[in-house]
Amino acid sequence: MAVAMDDRGNRNEAERALAQAEALIRKFGIEQAEIASTEAAIDFDWADAFHAYGAPQNPAKSCPRWFQIVSTGVATFTDTIVRLHYDATHGYGVGFYGDRADTLFAQWLVAYLKGSVWAALNHARKDHPEWSRIEAEDFRKAMAVRLSSRMKNLRRERDAEFAAAPNRQGIGTALVLVNDKLTRRDAEFGTPKYKSSRIAMRDPTAAHKGSLAGDKVGFAKPLNGGEGRARIGG
Repeated sequence: MAVAMDDRGNRNEAERALAQAEALIRKFGIEQAEIASTEAAIDFDWADAFHAYGAPQNPAKSCPRWFQIVSTGVATFTDTIVRLHYDATHGYGVGFYGDRADTLFAQWLVAYLKGSVWAALNHARKDHPEWSRIEAEDFRKAMAVRLSSRMKNLRRERDAEFAAAPNRQGIGTALVLVNDKLTRRDAEFGTPKYKSSRIAMRDPTAAHKGSLAGDKVGFAKPLNGGEGRARIGG
């Protein structure tokens, strides 16, 4: 995770490091769950982590819809709760709430994906210099939807692996650990409240290219799935 989070390597090295970290997290989670009976065998270190949408020298006055979609997917993927947050110095952004390790992972991942969306758009604009703000926004929203969908599918895949891993006492499943953590998380921070609504795309070409770009961003592996349409509620 440290290699993925710093600037020592190139993008491919960071993606490989992230994939390895995600695989280790899954393995560790299953091993920890094997010793669980009816509730988690560990105490959680509850924390929050903030990520500002804007640059330090240019604090954001709001968070765009596409960034909210990405942030919601990240929260699902990392077992955290995400909420819109305002900081007097850094402007608007998102706060992640949960176990400290999960919030730090979410904080890094949302920054990584935000940068990936902007980089993909800049690349697409080389082929489409005629794009206006409308096409650019459709590209970002479509890419965000695809990224969120992939993260939700990875979460489902992880839960399926946990459900198939019985503990050593032969009672319950590895999913007990995760569910207990989420129950305790909600008791600590409140139940997450996300709004769902249909996302309008005005330019099908830009939206299609944005969705394809979402498949090229490295997690552990690309997965097919339905479109995620959640955004952060108040």
